[in-house]
Amino acid sequence: MTVTYGFLVSLLLVLTTPVAHAEGPALDPAATVIAFNAAIPEGDLDAILALLADGGVQFTIKSPHEGFVPEKLTTSLVPYWQMIAPVIATSTALYERDVEIVEARQMGNIATVWAGIETRSQMKGKEEIKSASYNHVYLLIQTPDGWKIASIADNQAVDVLSNN
Repeated sequence: MTVTYGFLVSLLLVLTTPVAHAEGPALDPAATVIAFNAAIPEGDLDAILALLADGGVQFTIKSPHEGFVPEKLTTSLVPYWQMIAPVIATSTALYERDVEIVEARQMGNIATVWAGIETRSQMKGKEEIKSASYNHVYLLIQTPDGWKIASIADNQAVDVLSNN
């Protein structure tokens, strides 16, 4: 079988062109992770939740905040972010989150995305601006509604979340 250059270019365009949905073009796994992280400082809970898979899992590998001891390694992903996102939005005067995709792999209808996260935050009523660097690994699944985050694990360092 002979494959022409034109055929390969056409095939590449078909395979890399996003599928249009009612809301706009579908996101690939890395773009889904970027959109999720962009919605956090915006305080856009609807956008955050739209990118999470029902039944997903949040891994709390170590304590994200001083004085908080996780009771177990995992928790349900959607309720976790329903709690965390409003806390970030209401407790900070400044919250910036930069994401660098370190590696993204897709095999069929699952994908993993490793991301480097840099944050700058200022608690309400405080002058100090804190910076943090950590990594997240995301497991995504492809659904009829596009790529959804099914799991998040991170190596975030302990931080103090207090207005005292």
